[in-house]
Amino acid sequence: MKILMIVAHPNLENSVANKRISEKLPKYIKNLEVRNILELNPDYKINVEAEQQALIEADTVIFQYPFYWYNMPAILKLWFDEVFSYNFAYGAEGNKLKGKNFLQSITIGGPAESYTPLGYNHFKIEEFSKPLEQTAYLAQMNYLPPIYEHGLVYIPGVYNTKEIVEERADKQIEKLVNVLTELQIETPEKTIQKFVKQWFGNFDALAEENYFTQYISESTKFSFPEGEFVGSIGFNQWYTNIKKSIKPNNEHIIESLHIKENKNHFDVDLAVKLKAETYTNEKIQLNVKENWKVKIEEEKIKIQEYKVQEV
Repeated sequence: MKILMIVAHPNLENSVANKRISEKLPKYIKNLEVRNILELNPDYKINVEAEQQALIEADTVIFQYPFYWYNMPAILKLWFDEVFSYNFAYGAEGNKLKGKNFLQSITIGGPAESYTPLGYNHFKIEEFSKPLEQTAYLAQMNYLPPIYEHGLVYIPGVYNTKEIVEERADKQIEKLVNVLTELQIETPEKTIQKFVKQWFGNFDALAEENYFTQYISESTKFSFPEGEFVGSIGFNQWYTNIKKSIKPNNEHIIESLHIKENKNHFDVDLAVKLKAETYTNEKIQLNVKENWKVKIEEEKIKIQEYKVQEV
């Protein structure tokens, strides 16, 4: 897994917490690229192509920044405005970040008790983070809960000591290491989740039949609105008709995905929105519920049952 850390700080060299986190984390995590976006774009003219390419190459993106006036620093806001552009992060062809992990690592100056309903900041960090949470959702990324520590501001002779701030920054590093290590551990659920996204990605492109049939046995049962089908022969019959009526480059949007182990298989429950266009130029938008039964045999997924129901 390749990890990209976008560091956004107006004066990183004189920072304590953000500098420490961005310098120490690569010592614990492999395949981590750190990009100081102000250093790379000192005139606030974002090299959009370079930033987008870095995102494309990453599996997980960490946004490392100090919490300024309940928000992100100006350089990061500009970066989002320009880099998360139409047809890149969102829009008709904006699927370039689909499936990547979105993780905020925020350094908070104020104490924890101030970010409560009765504290002087009134709201939790998670509530202040809602705009970025929605940004991740719109870009079809996997939003992860933000990681942060409080009391990470150092004003010599006024607030904290450098040693205290460094100690708290190390706690944040530990949290990051734990989350990133967990993301790198492959589990059956993660394998299935990746497979589901790849499956629908190939449906979007109307890929060749052999991509799909490698995951189908002769006894696999399919239940589509168009009828019942069995095995790869039945699937190919259904799929051939679909390809005759629907244009390529349609869009399956996975709105929810739940995976549960059940004895000798996994139950996969999905809510999916389909946007497509027919060869007669008719726009189609369907909401469906899907129920799959899958097995993992010799590290390869096999579909046992596949049901689709319009809602």
